[in-house]
Formats: sequence, C-alpha cells, structure tokens
Amino acid sequence: MFFVWAYIVAGVVASPLLAVITLLHPRLRSHARERLGYPPAQVEPGAVWFHAASLGERGVVDALLPELRLAEPGLRVIVSCTSDSAREQEGAADAVICLPLDVLPWVLRWLDRVRPRGLILVEAELWPALLTGCRMRGIPVIRLAPREGPGMARLRRLPGVAEALLSGLGVVHPEVDLKSLAPRPARAFSWPGEAVIAGSTHEGEEAAVLDAWSKLDPPPILVLAPRERSRFDEVADLLERRGVRWVRRSAVVEVVSPGTQVVLLDSLGELSGLYPAAAAAFIGGTFVERVGGHSPAEAASAGCRLVRGPFVSANAPGWAGVDAEVAATPANLGDALRRALARPRGAPTARPSLAGVIASLRPILGAPTPPERSLRPALWPLAMLWLAAARLRPTPLKRAAIPVISVGGLTAGGSGKTPVAAWIAARVPGSVVVSRGYGRRGGGEVRTAGSAAELGDELAMLERRGQAVASSPDRLAAIAVAAKAGAKVAILDDGLQARSVGRDLEIIVIDARWPDGGGPIPVGTRRVPRSWLTKADIVWCNHGAPPAWVRREARPDATFVFAHYEACAWRHRGATRPLDALPKRPCVAIAGIARPEGFFRLVRELGVPLEETLSFADHHAFSWRDLQAIEAWKDDYNVIVTEKDAARLPADFGVWALVIEPVIDEGEAALMSRLAAFGAGP
Repeated sequence: MFFVWAYIVAGVVASPLLAVITLLHPRLRSHARERLGYPPAQVEPGAVWFHAASLGERGVVDALLPELRLAEPGLRVIVSCTSDSAREQEGAADAVICLPLDVLPWVLRWLDRVRPRGLILVEAELWPALLTGCRMRGIPVIRLAPREGPGMARLRRLPGVAEALLSGLGVVHPEVDLKSLAPRPARAFSWPGEAVIAGSTHEGEEAAVLDAWSKLDPPPILVLAPRERSRFDEVADLLERRGVRWVRRSAVVEVVSPGTQVVLLDSLGELSGLYPAAAAAFIGGTFVERVGGHSPAEAASAGCRLVRGPFVSANAPGWAGVDAEVAATPANLGDALRRALARPRGAPTARPSLAGVIASLRPILGAPTPPERSLRPALWPLAMLWLAAARLRPTPLKRAAIPVISVGGLTAGGSGKTPVAAWIAARVPGSVVVSRGYGRRGGGEVRTAGSAAELGDELAMLERRGQAVASSPDRLAAIAVAAKAGAKVAILDDGLQARSVGRDLEIIVIDARWPDGGGPIPVGTRRVPRSWLTKADIVWCNHGAPPAWVRREARPDATFVFAHYEACAWRHRGATRPLDALPKRPCVAIAGIARPEGFFRLVRELGVPLEETLSFADHHAFSWRDLQAIEAWKDDYNVIVTEKDAARLPADFGVWALVIEPVIDEGEAALMSRLAAFGAGP
C-alpha cells in the first residue's frame, strides 16, 4: 500500500508540470481538458464506463454493446481509450473520451462530473489513482478478461502493490477470447494471388518479417500492419531501403496493382477484415518480450494459418489451444512461415454466446448512480456569501393584474424549466410566458415580439412556436402589458429570480441527475438555498427520481411530477417538419445549452448518422466565424441544433432544430388538477 500512495503523492506533486506538458504537447493538447479531468459535454451521469486502451479492446466493447442494451434497455455507455486509433473508431457508445491522466485530484474531478455507475476495465491497464478514486467514490470496478502481462509481473515484485490495486475488484474470465467477438469489417481491398499478413507489428519485427518473406518461393504479397500509426513513416523508410515494390494502403482504391510486393497498411480498423482472405498471418509483439504478444483471436476466428514468436505472456489464455507455428528466433521465421503455408487452412469459427459475460456484468448494470458532490469545494467560503445574499432577497410583495404561475429552477440553467413553461402554456388558454429575457439588448421596455437579441433566446424560441410572450427586467410591467393585450394567465419563466412578483402557483423544476447543481454558486450552479423547495406547490423532476433530500426539503403537500424528454419534430426554415423529414446524409449536432448531453443522446436515439458534436456555453452568441463554419458544414452535412440555438440564428439559415417536449411519466393527473384553477385542459 505504501508504494501506491507514494505513486499518488508523486502524481500530485508533479501535476503542475504534467498540466503544462499536456497543454503544450502536440498530441496531448487536442484532448487536454479531458486529460486534466474535465469530461466532454456528451457524458451523462449514470452511464456504465468501459476503459478500452487500444483498438482491439475497443472492438470488444463494440461487440458487447448490442447484447448489453438488450439486457438493460436504455443503458448509457461511455468508453475511454488511451490510443488515438481506438478513440477515433466508430461505434455505438454514447460517448468516446480520453482517459484522464492518473493524478488523483484530476481523477476525482472526472468521477464527480461523470458519476458512472461502474467501471469495466477491458483486459489490461491498471491505474493506481484511478482505482483509488473509484474506491473513494464507491464506484464498483470489474476487470473483464484480465491479462497478466509484463507490467503486472513487475508490479508483483513490489511488496503489496498488486494486492492493493486488485483488492475489491471484480474479475470476469470469459470462456472465449473476447476479441474474436469484435465486429469484423468488410474487406477493404483485394489483391491478386495469395497474401501473408504481419499484424500489429512492433519495432524490429517488420525487418524480421521482410527477411523471412523474401525467402519464400514465390513470395506472396505481404501486408505489413504496424501496431502504432506513429510508426507508419518509419516502416515506409524501411521498405524504401529494402528496394521492394510497395504501396501505402491509402493509395489503393479497390485492388492492389499487379507487380506490387508489399502493402503498408497505413489505415485503422481494417486489419481484421483482411484476415479471412490471407493465406497466413504473423501476430506481432511475439518477438518483443516487454510486449508479450498480441491476441490471435481476430486471425484465428477467420481460420487463418498462424505464425508467432516465443513471447505470448500478455495473451497466454488467448493463445492456449491455438495451433500456430512458432519461430523461436527471428532467424527461424522463414521456416515457420513455410510450414504454415503448407498446412490446410482452418475453418472460421462461429460467434460464441455472450450470455455468461453479460450475467457476470450484472453487478455493475444494476449499480446506482453515485450521488452528487461539490464540483469546486475550495470555493465554499464564497458560496456561503452567495447563499446569504440570496436569503436577503425580498419576499413576494406585489400582485399582478392576472393570475401568475411561476416556473423556476434551483440551478442556473440545465433543469429544463423553459420546456416545462411551454408545456403548461400549451394547456392554459390565454397564457403569456414572461421573462426578463436573458441576453436581450437595449433598455427595460416591455417587448412582445422580436429576435433573440430583443426578447432573449428562450422567449424568441417560444414566440417562433406561436406562443404569446413578454420580455422585460420588470416582470410586473411585462404582465401588465400582456394583460392589456388580453392575456388571462402569466407564466413566469425563471420565476425564482423574480421574488417580488406574487404568484398563485409555484413550480420548481429540477434535473434529477443534477438536482443540487454540484453545490451553490460558485462551487456549482445552484443559485438559491435548498430550503427554497418549501416554496414549491409542484416539484417537477426531469430524468428520473431525485435523491431523498429533495423530498425532505419539499412540503409534505407538494405534488411531485416525473417526466422525461422526447423528440417530436424538426423546425426547418420556419416550418415544422416530421422526424422522418431529415435528409439522408451525415449530420453535425451543435448545442449552446447548459447540459447538452441529453440533446446529443436524443439525436442519436433517432438513428441519425452523427459525425460530430460541438457544444458551447449556455446562451452562446454565434459569432460571424461560427456562422461561416456552419455555412461550410451545410454543404456536406445536416446541421442539427437545439430550438434555443436556432432562435439565435436567422430563421431561414437552413439548420434543423430538434423540437423536444416533456412527457410525463407520473403525476399528470395531480398536476392537471392544480392547473384546472387556471382554465387548463388536456
């Protein structure tokens, strides 16, 4: 245990230097925020988290996901990767992210924002700070098909280190090599005659393979697939020095030209699709003791004749029972290749059942989402001053000319209060939605129509729907103007920020995933004391049941409503279009809202081919450069935005705004009974 904590302390001490290196390093800085413990906007709390270090492990996760989602409908999955190639691979996960660097404060920050229900480590990579952080946060960890590679062997030499790391971790040993389950891509290109593949090779192995291949008579086409793409140019230089006729895979359209001797596979994700057509395959890493050999599963399941070197400790279970020709040294590789090519080809194996693996993962699938924690605990002294100021705000003193329904949230954005206000307005005849108009320009006069710059983006969004709105910092003046125009009921959007206005019904909206917003401002995003929940006649809970403290703070007679959000239509060039109207081409999704992860998930659930997501701060003002980028995307992609973002764009800009509405799961009858006093109907 001493060595583990010494490692953790050393990481904390070195963290300033690590942060500088991360921000300056050409490769690391592209995902610097994630490496420093700030997850991207696509990540929602309560997901199952897989860590798949490299491309092979990522394929295992992609193979498991369909079965997992059958066993657990609605399951959200995030995948973290170490290698760039694994992270860039397309798949069905809700988010693919970069693993934070193994510094305990950064790991804890990441865990407190992601709040996964469990972590599944695929095969290898045990990070001391990560495992310590999961223990501290009560997050269960399972090692799936763990490998005892050279790294673990070194750890076992240190007294108590391996035991400390592995203590309390679940272990699942599948009966099959999981890499044989990974989806096999279609064959990317073909070649004349036979071919031998050298897959996942490391430094020094390509030269050995070329020596062995040159002794074959006649030599078949050789496909060289280096393990790391950073070595593509290095291997290309080797081929030039050898004087062979070679081509990069990226220069091959469909068929390798006659006369070509070697193909350098400078692509990612295509190797396993080539094995079924290969005459034989050498599995890389088996001549490098520190690597301990890569898995033979992809080649073996294709029925390929296999050749390996002497080192397979990192994948010993996967090699058990695999009939491969063994070259004790690189000098013997030519003979091993000849023996392999003389053997009959094996038959492809059927895909085994995953039922046992899924059953073993049940402890994590059924685990609860970890509770919220303070996002910036060092700022609690300032938060206490903020809460004290909030308590000094005036109590309701002035009555409006018409009845008032207040819809507010405890947190600064992200609770979903504006869609709730719109839902109520659609059912209360003669209603007007009133707000100060966040981000509106100009003075304090009352405005009932206009752009996002004149009304604020949320009211502009509702006005485009045809809803009556009134915008002014003076809510009472706005209500008076609306009443003169014939409004019968005022709905205060963000009503907790207008405490001087009397109200006839108080609705407080919370996101059950983040009810506390990570703490009061500036620790988190909660703007008011928790005790203000006692003001609520109705507590509207989006995205599930809230933690117990919400019910404790609410009044005993408060009505609880539980709801989720569903996509119902598109808004495109001022018209409402059905969900199937989206053109069939790749898409880019943009969101400038407080919690964009739910929006991105809804887009994916529609089956939209989403190529990229881009998130901005809430109420983001699109710059001229932003508009130029969107215009460029529109040439090749459908650009999908939120309705609120669309309100900040020209009405005829050509983006596709996803219309979402709350769907009540529980409490609708009690809610409508309360709203009946305001003339509400179904």
